Amino acid sequence: MSSNAFLTELRCAEALARAAGQRIEIGRRAGVTVDYKGRNDLVTNVDREVETFLRAELKELFPEDRIVGEEYGTEDGVDGDGEDGLHRQWLIDPIDGTTNFSMGVPIYCVSIALFAGGETVVGAIYDPTRDELFSARRGHGTRVDGVEVKSSAEQDLSHAVMVTGFPPIKTDDTFESIVWKFGHVARASRGVRRLGSAALDLAYIATGRIDGFWEFNLNPWDTAAGYLMVEEAGGRVTQADGAPFSPFAKSVVATNGHIHDSLLDVLKSAKIS
Repeated sequence: MSSNAFLTELRCAEALARAAGQRIEIGRRAGVTVDYKGRNDLVTNVDREVETFLRAELKELFPEDRIVGEEYGTEDGVDGDGEDGLHRQWLIDPIDGTTNFSMGVPIYCVSIALFAGGETVVGAIYDPTRDELFSARRGHGTRVDGVEVKSSAEQDLSHAVMVTGFPPIKTDDTFESIVWKFGHVARASRGVRRLGSAALDLAYIATGRIDGFWEFNLNPWDTAAGYLMVEEAGGRVTQADGAPFSPFAKSVVATNGHIHDSLLDVLKSAKIS
C-alpha cells in the first residue's frame, strides 16, 4: 500500500465525524425523542438525522461506494458482507451508545469506517462530549487528535482492566452464557467496565486506557472503525474462538496483544455446566 493510499478517504472521514458530532450535540440541546426498533433497542430522532447527513455527504464525495448504516441499512437493499472485495463500503454508526445519549450519559460517539478489499482501511471515531477524534489508516498507525497512540503494555490478565457489553435481547440461553463469561473474566482480571459504546471500547483499547474488550452479537458498524485502530496501535483482534476477525463476525475479542491468549482461554473455558 502506498504512503498516500486512502489518505483522502481518511481526511474526509475525520471531517465528517467531527461535523456529525457537532450535529449530535445540537440535536441533544434541541431535545431528543426516542423510539424503539425492538425490545431494549432504542433509536432517537438525532440518530436518524445524523445518518441522513452522513449518507448525503459520503454519496456526494464517493458516489460509487456502497453505504451501510445502522438506521437505514443499504440503499440497494443488499445486506451482503462485502468481504469478496467487490465493493467499497462505508460502515457508519451515527450514534454508538444511543441509550447513553438518550439518557444524558456522556459516553457516545459517531463511527465511520471504509471497508475495502476484505478489511477496514480507514476509521474515524469522534466523541463530541470530550472533543476527541480517534482515527486510523491501514499501515499508518492510530492517532487521537493527530497524536499517535499505542495500546497498553500490561502483560498479566489478573492486573488488566477489561470492558464489555451486552446485547439488547436478554431472553435466550445465549445471554445466560454471556453473563457466565462475564463473571469468569471479572474474577480473572482486575475489573470489568461496561461503558455502553463498543466503538469507544475499541478506541480505548487502542489508546491504552483499557487493556481488553470482548463482546458478542455486534454489527459491522459497531466495530469496523475501532478494530482497525486496535490493530494499528499494536493490539490484537480476533473472534472469541481465536479465528481471524472481520467486522461482519458475531464476536470480537480485542486486547493490547499481551493478554490476548489468556483472555481467549478464559472465554473458552467459561461454559455453563
